[in-house]
Amino acid sequence: MHKSALKQMAGVEPLPQKVMDRITLIRYADANHILGQMASAVIPEKDSRLEDIFRNARLRAEHDHRMLQFEMNRLEHALVGTGIEPIILKGGAYVALGRKASKGRRVSDLDILVSEDELEEVEARLKLAGWAADEATDNPYDQAYYRHHMHELPPLRHQKRGTVIDVHHLLLPKTAKSKIDVTTMRQSSVFLEGKRLKVFDNVDLFIHSAVHAFADGAIDTPARSLVELFMLYEELPERDAARLPARANEVGASTPVSIALWAIGRFFDVKNSTVHSKQMMGLKRYLVLRWAITSKTHDGPLAPLAKAFLYVRSHYLRMPLRLLIPHLARKAASWRPNSQKPIELPVP
Repeated sequence: MHKSALKQMAGVEPLPQKVMDRITLIRYADANHILGQMASAVIPEKDSRLEDIFRNARLRAEHDHRMLQFEMNRLEHALVGTGIEPIILKGGAYVALGRKASKGRRVSDLDILVSEDELEEVEARLKLAGWAADEATDNPYDQAYYRHHMHELPPLRHQKRGTVIDVHHLLLPKTAKSKIDVTTMRQSSVFLEGKRLKVFDNVDLFIHSAVHAFADGAIDTPARSLVELFMLYEELPERDAARLPARANEVGASTPVSIALWAIGRFFDVKNSTVHSKQMMGLKRYLVLRWAITSKTHDGPLAPLAKAFLYVRSHYLRMPLRLLIPHLARKAASWRPNSQKPIELPVP
């Protein structure tokens, strides 16, 4: 993925002039679930075919957002009288707050955060309201794996509407090497206007996005992760951006936040973020991760090696080898080819 392609999808640079280059960019954005955000950030020529494509992308996202708002209402209704105040995470939070990162964003499920001692009651209440174990994980192995090792309950799917709720009690698996201080982050959360639902404050919203991208995954959708981090950072008031490194250190998220800040500086030329990232990241980690992320996003000759490195790293961070090896072996035995693999965007 070329640097200019990311900027074009984020509306920072104009779209390419050549028709085939535009088509390639649009196909890539659609395959990586970022076409709606691109459509909301870019103003196309009036009465053009591109305007039709972008309008359709925005309509699909608007449908998702209406679904999400309804599910938040049903969630709030299900927990009436419990005193439980769940925190809406990730895309749900962006949509609820009307953030730039939410404009045109596709949303497939609702992620919430509660304390661990609230899990049993939340699960029971949601099941009474029509949610049940998702078929994909409704088996003894997955149920036990989630409950013993993960940072969330097994996914719950509504029996009539088909919508999914992921109930978190941590931001990373219990077995992860990094320990994010979610209690401190919960204490700074704020209520959504007129609701008994909460979201993280501005700084913690960015921190969680960085943790999700760089401590809880192998950056499988780099375009979406990078564009969203850029948009979240762009909306941070100057005072919040200035306290980001200290807050990240306070909650144990210095490494993923330093990577996120470096990536924003590298791919979107945000100078302040680059300065902060160099203050936070050790030289060895900086060089290795910079090489891996750049190689993967550029999809050059070393991309397969970089992808393998980031994949192994993400799993190594999530659990010790004594659990990781048998888990991956079990998943490999049940793996089936997936024909929906996102297309790669060639370097111009």
